[in-house]
Amino acid sequence: MFGRFLFTFSLLALILTGCITRSDAMAPRITIVEPASGTTRSADNLVVRGYAMDDSGINSIRVNVNDKETELLDSEQLKNEKGKKLINFGFRANQVGDRFLANIVVDDTTGRTTTLPYELIIDTIKPTIEITGVTDLGDNRLRVVGIARDNDKVKSIVIAGQALSFLPQAEQPFDQEVDIVETMTIDVTDNAGNTESVPIQ
Repeated sequence: MFGRFLFTFSLLALILTGCITRSDAMAPRITIVEPASGTTRSADNLVVRGYAMDDSGINSIRVNVNDKETELLDSEQLKNEKGKKLINFGFRANQVGDRFLANIVVDDTTGRTTTLPYELIIDTIKPTIEITGVTDLGDNRLRVVGIARDNDKVKSIVIAGQALSFLPQAEQPFDQEVDIVETMTIDVTDNAGNTESVPIQ
């Protein structure tokens, strides 16, 4: 009886010790918060923001652009964050032309590394709106038909204050019945945040 108890106790102690001394369970995770879509309408004072997280703690966050590497945790703002499990970071995207390319490399305190290739497209082209038909339905309502286009993707369409539901795509047709309101416009926004607005006539 005592022997069985001793064996069970020893086995339990071994399991608990294994739990306490287990190795790092995951590699670091990197998430870019903004520009989240990978496109932006302007490169002026552009800052890429995101966060790194790891169950053992973050030891290093490096940004490699054109073979030049910068350690973000050496900055005045982040030097006291080293070793934390969640670190918010940001860096200025000094781009050339219409694309910004970088590798974001994060090391945890146990030596695991994650690399996130990041590409940002600078898109300054506004979407276009083509109205192909406006029909008076009576009772203070109109039917508006047309198509919105963009060189990347149309993200949102608002017709006379009514937002349409659709998945972002390069061309998005619309056929919408709306109430006549004070501001009768079609407002379109693309993936980068460029906007265009035309009156409904």
